Formats: sequence, C-alpha cells, structure tokens
Amino acid sequence: MTCVLIDCDPGLDDAVALLAAFGAADLDVRAITTVAGNVKGPQTAENARIIREVAGLDTAVPVCAGAPRPLLRDPVTAEDFHGSTGLGDIPFPDPGQPLSELHSVNMIIEACTASKRDPLTLIITGPMTNLALALTMAPDIAEGIAEIVLMGGADTEGGNITPFSEFNVFADPHAASAVFGSGLPVRCLSLDVTHFVRATQARLAQLRTVRTKQAEVAVQLLEASCKLEFSANGARDAPLHDPSTIIAVTRPELFQGRRAHVEVITERGEQFGRTIPHFDDEGPVLWYTQADDDGVFVELARLLGGFE
Repeated sequence: MTCVLIDCDPGLDDAVALLAAFGAADLDVRAITTVAGNVKGPQTAENARIIREVAGLDTAVPVCAGAPRPLLRDPVTAEDFHGSTGLGDIPFPDPGQPLSELHSVNMIIEACTASKRDPLTLIITGPMTNLALALTMAPDIAEGIAEIVLMGGADTEGGNITPFSEFNVFADPHAASAVFGSGLPVRCLSLDVTHFVRATQARLAQLRTVRTKQAEVAVQLLEASCKLEFSANGARDAPLHDPSTIIAVTRPELFQGRRAHVEVITERGEQFGRTIPHFDDEGPVLWYTQADDDGVFVELARLLGGFE
C-alpha cells in the first residue's frame, strides 16, 4: 500500500486523476490539497469536493484549499480549455461535504511531518506553489517525502501555453524551480510523454465498458477534454496528462525515462516557464520520455472499476 497526498488544480484531467486514485486499492489517499491553476482557487477546491463525492467518499479524505495565487508572477488560468467551472461545464451538483479548515500548505507540512518513519508519495498535478511554500516554511518535511510524482514541464514537445512552456510550470515557474531544485526524488510526466498517451475514441469505448459511476463520469470528463482539445488545437484526441501520474505510481513499469537535473527559466521573456532537463545519471529527476500507451489505458480502466 502506497500512502499518497494529491496536490491538484481540478481541471478536467485532474478530476480523472482523482477518480483513478480513489479507485486504486493499492493507494491510501491521505488528503487532497488544491491550488489556483486551471481555474481560480475557490473553484479548484469546490471541484475536488465534487469529485470526492462522485467517488462516494466523505471527509475521511480531507480536501484543503491552498495558495490562491503564484509565488511571484501574476495569476494565469485556463478556463478556455477546462471550461468556466474547470470541469468542462458538466452540470455537477454542488458538493455537500465541507472543506477542511486546514490550509493546503499546513496539511502538506503536517502529513509529511507525521510520515517521517513511513514517507509519503506526493502526487502533484497542478502548479507547485503549495509544496514550494511548505518546503520553505518547514524544510525538514523532506524526511517525510518518499518521492514526488508530478505532471509538468516540456522539452522536446515544446509548450502548451507558450511555444516553450507547459501550463503547470508556466503558472508558477518560481515554485517549480524550488521543487525541481530541492534535491528530492522526482518522477516527471512532462508533455514529452503525455502527448503520446491519447484518449482515442477506441480507448473511450473501452472505458465505457467499465460499469461504475466513476468510470461513467471519467468518460464524460475525457470527452469534454477531447472537444476542447479539438477547439483549441484541431486535434481530436486529448492527451492523458494528469491521470498518468496516478498510473506511474500504480504501474511504474509502463513508463521509461532518463535521469536529469531540471532547470526552470524564471526570467521574463519568451522562454519564461521553460523546463530544461540536463541529463545526468546522478540527477534527482526521472524525466519520462516513453509510455506504453495501451497499457496506461488498461490500467486506467482497472482503477476506475475498482470502486465498491
């Protein structure tokens, strides 16, 4: 059993990632922390609570609201891709269960401090603001972190928000620089790998055969992603960005990469938010470059079918 804390900014693909994590019998989800990113902070916190209730869970898995803006740059959001609500404007009921009173940064500090004998895996699918603040406020929490598995960055694929920058890093490059530069073990699902794991119509049809409410909702979210991907980029099949982090934890053998030190460009200019992996066998970051894309969707179907 792997104990995880998921830091996210739901977001269509974050929502699918949460559903997959909640369905994984081999993951113990300790908490969900949210951050401003795909949509503004209050909306990401609401969306995480909506997905928690879709999964049939209650406040035993707390949802905490976190940083409402980046460390230094002006806020940037992505409603043009994720819809005004962040969930593709799919009509979900308002969540009935409340937020935790604990701030996301404090939750990360408390969870990692309590896990020094059995460190947590942190899964990050949004801007890295919360973790950067937690590491600044309480550097010794590093002892309670087994590894960080994150979706962010781009190298050979170029960016998806600028020609050079991937959205999660662009939204808070200073936070990303702090996390990549922390020396902690990181596994990175950048656009270099997620752009090659696509929600094709055949794969969506495969997911429709999974007879759970959570799978049904995941398909709705992925279909909305595909429609928005077509509107934005003319491509029919949306990449499976954030859910790939969950699958990298449950099935790491489906991914391959190279070790690196990762530099983040924080100076203003056309390359602002760019990630540059400097490949080195001693680097703390495993920068994924390949995935068994069929295997990833088989695993996603398994996780979405794992609910009672």
